[in-house]
Amino acid sequence: MSSVLLPEITLSLRLGAARLAKGLEVRGGVVLALTVPADVTAASLSLTVSGLRLELPGSDLLNLLIPGGPVFEGDVAARAGATGVRFEGGGRDGIALRLGSAPAGLRAPSLYLTPRAGALRFVASFGASLLGLADVTVDGVGAEVALPPGGVVPVPPAGIGLVLSLGPAKGGGRLESSDGRYSGAVALRLGVVEVKAFAILQPRPMSLLAVLSAEFIPPIELGLAFTLNAVGGILGVNYAIDRAGLETAVQAGHLDDILFPADPAAAAPQILSTLQSVFCMRPGSMVVGPMFRLGWGRPVSFVTADIGLVLELPSGVIGLLGRLRVALPAPQAPVIDLRAGVAGIVDAANGLVEIIADLAGSRLLFSPIAGGLALRVKSGSDATFILSAGGFHPSFPVPAAFPAPKRLSIAIADSPLLKIIFTGYFAVTPGTVQAGAALSASIGTPGTGVSGQLGFDALVRWEPSFGMVLDLYGSFHLRVGGASLCSVDLRVRVEGPTPCWHVAGRACVSLFFLDVSFPFDEHWGCTSQVTAPPPPDVLGKLREAVDDPRNWQPILPDNIGTLATLKADMDDPRLLHPLGRLRFSQRVVPLGVAITRFGPGRLPVATPFNVAVAFGAGAAGTAAPCKEQFARADFFDLTDEEKLTQPAFEAMRSGDELTPPSGPTAPGQPVQVLYETKWIGERGHGVPGIRWPLSDDSLVAALSHGAVARSSVHVDRARYAATGGAPRILKGRQYTIATTHTLAEKSPASRTATFTEAAVALADMKDRSRMYQVVPAHEVLR
Repeated sequence: MSSVLLPEITLSLRLGAARLAKGLEVRGGVVLALTVPADVTAASLSLTVSGLRLELPGSDLLNLLIPGGPVFEGDVAARAGATGVRFEGGGRDGIALRLGSAPAGLRAPSLYLTPRAGALRFVASFGASLLGLADVTVDGVGAEVALPPGGVVPVPPAGIGLVLSLGPAKGGGRLESSDGRYSGAVALRLGVVEVKAFAILQPRPMSLLAVLSAEFIPPIELGLAFTLNAVGGILGVNYAIDRAGLETAVQAGHLDDILFPADPAAAAPQILSTLQSVFCMRPGSMVVGPMFRLGWGRPVSFVTADIGLVLELPSGVIGLLGRLRVALPAPQAPVIDLRAGVAGIVDAANGLVEIIADLAGSRLLFSPIAGGLALRVKSGSDATFILSAGGFHPSFPVPAAFPAPKRLSIAIADSPLLKIIFTGYFAVTPGTVQAGAALSASIGTPGTGVSGQLGFDALVRWEPSFGMVLDLYGSFHLRVGGASLCSVDLRVRVEGPTPCWHVAGRACVSLFFLDVSFPFDEHWGCTSQVTAPPPPDVLGKLREAVDDPRNWQPILPDNIGTLATLKADMDDPRLLHPLGRLRFSQRVVPLGVAITRFGPGRLPVATPFNVAVAFGAGAAGTAAPCKEQFARADFFDLTDEEKLTQPAFEAMRSGDELTPPSGPTAPGQPVQVLYETKWIGERGHGVPGIRWPLSDDSLVAALSHGAVARSSVHVDRARYAATGGAPRILKGRQYTIATTHTLAEKSPASRTATFTEAAVALADMKDRSRMYQVVPAHEVLR
């Protein structure tokens, strides 16, 4: 029996040129062929598209690189069979088209086709010359065509590389696309100057953040062993300072990524991440400022200081970025390497100054040094002053939103069998000075060995004279096989020197199964009365404040378009507008409240002080109280605990503001108004004419057509902006009296605007005052 093989059959379908979409057309045609060999299972279907012409949407960058336009032409071939569909040139990046033509001047051009959900994406990569000055590499630029062929959407480049070699200028860099942003770094060498730049660009909505630095090799001599090592700048369009991110960057030691990084190529990802955390996008805002690196020392700069000042517009906030390094004997091989990152905010509109610093990366020989510093100076209704190096006293409540610094610590020895660590802190608040230190040591393993510690916490006070509260502690433990053989614990509190020295505490000794405790409480050096400074002359100082012209201030009237400007007197430039107000305010002592002390001095009895401000005899008007911020610890007897927990500053009455009565303040005086006719030019040669009297009716009619009436100041009435503005959303802080155990409010009528007013009301309750306490109103039970 014989078999007959069927011949191979090929069916072809040819289509001519066609325009698929704007910028996309087929010029050579489309061939669809079905091939059926003798073995039917080997049948295949092939598709060939010849002369596929793609014109990429143009842009300013592409027009510079490709003067003739970004046009590519290539072929697509695919075959489908029993094993699946295979495209010629298929790879990870898509289907590589066989290019038939590409714009002149491109290096290694390539075009890829990638099927997308409901669309086809064409992307090209190539190298080109930028105006003959630099070589540019563009990756992933193209267009996306919707199916069926319709709209075309531009595809921005996935990355842009730059290589520059123009005489003494050599360098390069790259921008990468991620989440709609372009970010990257550029390094350039211009003779003895090395320029580095980092940028983040977002096209829509448009925003730009760039950091530029130029390093001088060798540094520029400034004299007295000072050198200028580098300069730079920060520019951000639609960017603002992120204060929380700035604090985090300082405490993590990442300011090095912004201020003249040592190895920008290797640290580029971290640098760009730090930039995005320190600066946040904010439409309508802008940041700009210079950077400097100064050095000191011979023969190399073993002390360097990096300083960056950033101005945020239109808010006017000033940001400080700084880094200080002391490396002895030389930065290349330092024995002592102290590094401090510093950041600060100056917000004049809100009366705020904040500075934070951290010693991240510091070392003494082989011992790491850690710790931080924070400063806050605030004026206004929540005024305060806080300075902390290494933290606070254990019983001090850290203020809200205050960047509590790390403990100052030095690891003198840090090995598996020997650990010696020193820690410390120092802090100043309006009512306290705090300091503390501890030294801990451990020899051996956690189960067998010796460990111990010594430390203290101190709180300085000034009442009624200088003194302090000092808490000392220490311990010693001997362990063998996880069991404690011997231990000694000591806790001591020392108070003094006035009214006397007082020491109390407890010592505990444990030996095997025997525990012995030794409590003690002793006084010595006591006197019958405390030697206090003479009573302060508060009344005399208040009288001086009343006589001080600087405490009297004229206030312009509200919502009045004042057209007249008062001429200042050289002897006394303060002039009061006829419709304005007069303000008296002093900062010597709060008025209307009984005080018991004045700074370090005490008053014999609690005494209130007051100042009555009024118009002269026969003049009407109203007086409203005005307030200033006063430190409570300077005027009231507060315990150490109260100094730590109660408000440091409060707004209390400092004077009065006088408002004149409404209506005319003086009788009108009739004045004859004269006018004259004057010719300007050759006819009259500027000679004045005859003066004529002007009637009242004519004067009133002429006023509405004069230069003053037609001026924008008079029409808009905007020379002095109206006060008030948007209504308040947040309620002001209030205090109230609540029960000690349940925090139930005594009465809503007991709420006051300040802690001091609530404390006075609590003191008036006399015998029942121990049952209640003063708390913020938002803490009471509803």
